[in-house]
Amino acid sequence: MNYAESIEFLNSRIRFGIRPGTERVAALVESMGHPERSYPVLHVSGTNGKFSVAAIATSILSELGMTVGTYTSPDLGIVRERIALAGEMINEELFASVLSYLQPYIEIIEAEREDQLTYFELLTVMAFEVFFDQAVHAAVIETGLGGEYDATNVADARVAVITNVTLDHVRQFGGDLHKAAWEKAGIAKKGSVVVTGVEQDDLYELIDERAREKGAAQVVRFGREFDVRDRQVAVGGQLLSLRGLHGEYDEIFLNLFGRQQARNAGLAVAACEALVSERLDPSVLAQGLGRVRAPGRVEVVGHKPLIVCDGGHNPAAAEVVKETVREAFAYEKLILVIGMLSEKLIDEVLEVWAPVVDSFVVTAPESSRAAEPDHLVRSLLDLGVPEERMATVPQVGGALEHAIQRASDEDLVLVFGSFYTVGEARAWLRSQGVLAQA
Repeated sequence: MNYAESIEFLNSRIRFGIRPGTERVAALVESMGHPERSYPVLHVSGTNGKFSVAAIATSILSELGMTVGTYTSPDLGIVRERIALAGEMINEELFASVLSYLQPYIEIIEAEREDQLTYFELLTVMAFEVFFDQAVHAAVIETGLGGEYDATNVADARVAVITNVTLDHVRQFGGDLHKAAWEKAGIAKKGSVVVTGVEQDDLYELIDERAREKGAAQVVRFGREFDVRDRQVAVGGQLLSLRGLHGEYDEIFLNLFGRQQARNAGLAVAACEALVSERLDPSVLAQGLGRVRAPGRVEVVGHKPLIVCDGGHNPAAAEVVKETVREAFAYEKLILVIGMLSEKLIDEVLEVWAPVVDSFVVTAPESSRAAEPDHLVRSLLDLGVPEERMATVPQVGGALEHAIQRASDEDLVLVFGSFYTVGEARAWLRSQGVLAQA
């Protein structure tokens, strides 16, 4: 297959949707000789912050001299973004060649099982094979949904990170945070070091019990075995003093914004220490934290007006981003371009933004799962937002253009609500020559 054919083959699996369970991926990797067992794995689950922890850990390990494979989701418009080597997405040739290699294995397994692998499952196995083929020193793997029944969970985590547990996937977990915590803790394996930032004591106790049932060697908790000792806002990011598992690191610059990213850095540092079983070189750590990139996570993508993108899509993420933009940026008015998916907690997210946003531009990403703009408008009206503070523009690019045209140079335009929305906003900015990097 060439690249176009490989994308067509992959997209043909979208119709199979999201199907929890590891049995299909397990059968496929077994037929291939288990490529996922050829490198140590740092596995990341949780509600929010997974990508950021993965990105920070990748940057640190790369600065340590490792070749690192990273598997994350979702992408921001280019599927190859999900599979990265040394922080850079794989090229089209490698993408197509790996899927071509997998195709006969896929066809045999599907015929034997009379069952179809999903889009996410195929991408997961592609990542495993890429990392094997490229002989990485370590793989950093983000779960797609949950943990126990996620396709990535056939990997044997040397280090398992559980960032936090908050409300998000209501169709899978309902409002039961204990069920969510149980599933996310399912990435722990025999001998794993489990690193968690879960704050709630009852959820932590559940995670600790589950991890030990699975044979984890150790469970370490943010604020207990490791911590952020000090944090100061700085130009372009923040200055951190960290207490890790094996040492302390003072006045390290992180080029990401906000209190939550400081916590994510603490988690990533502890995870990397656990992976290499020693204190990190402070100068190497400083380079890793100073060079990390997290597209679509409080990402500045334009100036005059200031344009910021964040793919957050649940109430906890909205609270974090609200706090972060207030802390990190100076602006006169806040204009929110928002498009969400229908299954998300739309009313609860908008309740966070309603009191602090000066004007809303409501839109919808190009997804069959997108919420109708009218749904968001009705919710805002119910929250007491006057109609004159709202505009509805169907396409994300048009909505962002509308917001920019109405903003002054001192205003902040924030794109929020879905990684689909952020991906389309970034694509539009690239088309306008504003954003050069994919």
